[in-house]
Amino acid sequence: MILKNAKIYSEGLIRKGNLLINNDIIAEITFNQIDTHLKKFVKKNKDGKEVDCENKLILPGIIDIHSHLRDMGQCEKETFLTGTKAAAFSGITTVFNMPNTIPPAITSDQIKLWMEKAENNICVDVGFIAGVPKELNEEEIKFIIDLGIIGFKIYPLDSINDIDWKDPKNLQKLLKISSKFQVPIFIHASYPLSKDQKDLKIQEFNSGKRNILEYHSRFDPITAEEKYVNLIIENYKEYIDVNNLNPHQYPKIHFCHVSCIESYSLIKRTQISNKNFKISFEVTPHHLLLSYNIKLSNENFGKVLPPLRGEEHNKFLFNELMEGNIKLIGTDHAPHTLDEKAQKFLEAPSGFPGFETYPLLMLKKVFNFQLSLARFVEVASENPAKFFNLRNKGFVKEGYDADLIIVDKVNDYMIDPQNFKTKAKFSPFEHFSTNVQIWKVFLRGIEINIEDSNPTGKIIKKMI
Repeated sequence: MILKNAKIYSEGLIRKGNLLINNDIIAEITFNQIDTHLKKFVKKNKDGKEVDCENKLILPGIIDIHSHLRDMGQCEKETFLTGTKAAAFSGITTVFNMPNTIPPAITSDQIKLWMEKAENNICVDVGFIAGVPKELNEEEIKFIIDLGIIGFKIYPLDSINDIDWKDPKNLQKLLKISSKFQVPIFIHASYPLSKDQKDLKIQEFNSGKRNILEYHSRFDPITAEEKYVNLIIENYKEYIDVNNLNPHQYPKIHFCHVSCIESYSLIKRTQISNKNFKISFEVTPHHLLLSYNIKLSNENFGKVLPPLRGEEHNKFLFNELMEGNIKLIGTDHAPHTLDEKAQKFLEAPSGFPGFETYPLLMLKKVFNFQLSLARFVEVASENPAKFFNLRNKGFVKEGYDADLIIVDKVNDYMIDPQNFKTKAKFSPFEHFSTNVQIWKVFLRGIEINIEDSNPTGKIIKKMI
């Protein structure tokens, strides 16, 4: 296939050019003497297909490192097919999938079933993040790692494996696993409130004197996020010191969806204190773009964990993104049914779909000169590929997978959740507009944002 008459973003530059795809990969790119090279491409083009890109912009496919594809006992919320179709139509060509399935993905047998269910039912490439086996059974952990999982996830608020993630002994055992196998630990950073603290917050809510989403932020407060980040970092440093590790042996930890100035600053200070620490973090589009003051038709559409924070936090985080200090974005795509979101606020689950708003809103910032294209491509594609060793992905380069999106700037239009491909047709961005058109999306050279396309996604497996 030839993609001709395009603007191609590669190695930090946008240049007019043509791109040849053969055998699933980017075979050649030319930027000069376009007509001359196009004739040569025609002779080399194995499938004979040509696409006139009409001067639209080619970018690397987006890699979303945090999503919940559901399925596995939660098909009413989402399936592998509907979730990855939503990703495909959004320009997201690779996603990482979290383990809160039913039953939870904490055994090698369950993870095998999880992966088997995905086979032939995914429209984009999927990497799997496992839960931790009960009692931190190292033999079972090794079986799980051998299946090719990307990493392990811990969730201290409601552990899916009955392990107390506040206990330093358990954290030290987990860090040992990460160090030994060099496997990342994905961390939802929030220190659980005591029963008395929860009861007090419920009393506050029932008093009816507060913005509901602001209340939600108080129920899962900034102090709890900062406290848990600090707990992990202190245990991380202790494990390294006690075991006298060299940098090659340092554990790998990744903080999910950092939402506030305090925890962000603590992580950044730690990273700066030792450049060898294998510590990374992500920020979500909603924590970059929204605050708890947003006006919604249903406040539950904005209920998420960690909660939306005050405006000072999302403005600070977006500025850090512009400055290049945030390296990774993950949507935390978390679909639920409308019936679930119609419940009373305290009973409604946290989370909302994120695939189909992320590229439209972040690229709008690019097209409106509020964020550089280079910065967007770094956090959306290049850095995820580098941080998680996704070979041949994340870049528009010869020899790389032909995972590509072609985008264009158009007149403003409203984002309508009713048009989403995900089953979860609601969004806290329900009244937002965009000027971004996702024109074509390719996975290894196969166009995937068309209704009758067959699922061609593969399971990404980390090789130890």
